[in-house]
Amino acid sequence: MMKKIIIALVLLGTITTFGQRRFENKTFGFSMEEPMGWIWGNNDDLARNLEQLDIDEEKLLKIIKEHEGSVLILSLYKYDPLTYRGLVPAIQINVRERNNEDFNTFKSDIIKSARSFNGLYDDFEFIEEPKNVKISHIKSIFFATKFTMRTDNGLTHRVRSRIYVIPWKHYYFQINMTDDLMGEDCSREFLKLIKTIKIKRK
Repeated sequence: MMKKIIIALVLLGTITTFGQRRFENKTFGFSMEEPMGWIWGNNDDLARNLEQLDIDEEKLLKIIKEHEGSVLILSLYKYDPLTYRGLVPAIQINVRERNNEDFNTFKSDIIKSARSFNGLYDDFEFIEEPKNVKISHIKSIFFATKFTMRTDNGLTHRVRSRIYVIPWKHYYFQINMTDDLMGEDCSREFLKLIKTIKIKRK
C-alpha cells in the first residue's frame, strides 16, 4: 500500500513541512531520504541556483572558495525553531573545500579542526572518537561530541552532535546532526537517515 505524501506550507516564508520524500542535489550528486515531518530551514539560495546552471568541476570549486570554502545544501529541523521551547534537533549538510587528497592526512586535518572546539566550549569532549565508516560507496569519517551551548537569552543546552565527513572529488560533504543530550534522543532516526545517503559517481 503506497504511503500518502502530504506537503503542508507553513506561513512563515522560509519554512515548510513535508511528508517523507527524498532530497536530491544534482549539482553535487548528493541525495538522502528526508525525515518524516521535519521542517526545512531557510536554506541557501546558492545551492538551488547552482542546479539551474551547467557548471564544470573547476567553476564549482571556485564558487565554493568564494563562499568562504563552504556551501549549505540542506538544513532541517524536527520542530519549528520559532515556536519550540528548547533545543531543536537539527540536520545541516554543507559542501566544503577539500585541501588534501590523501585520506589519512585529510582525516588528521578534520580531527584537528574538531578538537579546536575545546577553545569554544569548556566542557567539549568526544562521545565517540573519530573512526572510518563507509557511506554510500565512499570511505568516510564519523565522530560524536557533546558540549554545553549558551543562548543569547541566557538559557543553556547540553548538545550532542554527530558529524559525518564524506570526502568526494575535490570537496567533501559535512553532515551535522544535533539533538539534546538531556532531552530527546534522535540517534536511531539519524542512523537510519545516514544509511539512505547516495552519492552518484560522475
